[in-house]
Amino acid sequence: MIRRLVLGAAAAVAVTATLHLALGAYVARRLIAPRAPTPVVPLLIAGDTVTVPATAESRQPGSYGIWLEDGRHLVVGEIVRVEGRRVVRALTRRPPALADGVVRGSWTSQTIAAPEDVGPTRHLSVPLRRGGTADAWEIAGTASDRWTIHVHGLRSSRYGALRSAPATLAAGWTSLVVSYAGDEEAAPAETLPSTLGTREWRDVDDAIEMAVAEGAREIVLVAWSMGATIAMLAAERSRHRAAIAGLVLIAPALDWNRIVDSAVAGVHLPRSVAATALRVLGSRFGARVLGLVEAVDARGLNWVDGSRSTPHVPTLIVHGRRDPMVPFAGSAAYAVRHPEATLVAFDTTGHCNEVNQEPERFRAAITGFLRALPSA
Repeated sequence: MIRRLVLGAAAAVAVTATLHLALGAYVARRLIAPRAPTPVVPLLIAGDTVTVPATAESRQPGSYGIWLEDGRHLVVGEIVRVEGRRVVRALTRRPPALADGVVRGSWTSQTIAAPEDVGPTRHLSVPLRRGGTADAWEIAGTASDRWTIHVHGLRSSRYGALRSAPATLAAGWTSLVVSYAGDEEAAPAETLPSTLGTREWRDVDDAIEMAVAEGAREIVLVAWSMGATIAMLAAERSRHRAAIAGLVLIAPALDWNRIVDSAVAGVHLPRSVAATALRVLGSRFGARVLGLVEAVDARGLNWVDGSRSTPHVPTLIVHGRRDPMVPFAGSAAYAVRHPEATLVAFDTTGHCNEVNQEPERFRAAITGFLRALPSA
């Protein structure tokens, strides 16, 4: 009798442990997986409005974009009204030849259609130490030796990071907007999982190398979300880290423990699943299962209250208090512990929507920060 109870309990524990591991592996896979194709849906253009399906994204306040199937870009403004499962929004920019009627397109936070809409642009290819090249845009500023390098986040592209270029151009700094391994542009984007910055930072370091070769003496990394992880790793390890004069971090991923904990709590799973997911990422077996080139020590990607050293350069953090993906608490704690960091908090909704919902304040914060940096 006792033996049967012990065996039954052991079997139950084994099943529970297996389920726990499976959940952790699922969370890890979701965390690093390439971006799923963006849904293309019917939209109705009518004069100065566009009607779109009601989603969490299309219900957000502010200005956003729509990419049409043919590559044209629309800019939409505030909500005019909600009609059941449809949202009618102001249409603030449309191609001149676009007629009223039904079109097909996909919603995006990307409000700038092309780098040329920001300023004079060169389309460049950055030579990579891993072989091949990565595409980049150089947008000219008035100070040829002061450069900002814009680094987008996970499951995004240069168009997302392009949103910070108007602010840096207004400060007179040249902008380099870069791509890196596994993003929407760099092949093989459809198969290569993210390593949360632990390999991607090398591509950004190659962009720093090119900027220095082009005459940059001072570089500020302007990094979005996971781009902040990349920026922090570059500030630690870059061959040209002495040229990094500052950081601008937007909704920054500075502690992956907090991020994964928050994601797991958001779907009402036990917190221990987050710890399991991080262990899976950090193990050789987990890396093989997940298709990673190498294990990812996500638990060690913590500049908030971990043991990693932080770059002692002027740092601006821009972050919304209600960010659902990257907890604002991490940015607040970082700013408290690091006197060289200034936190500008926003009451915006969504992730990385600060510029979409409060564009003037967003741009003023970055432009003011850059103008205040003493020239080397």
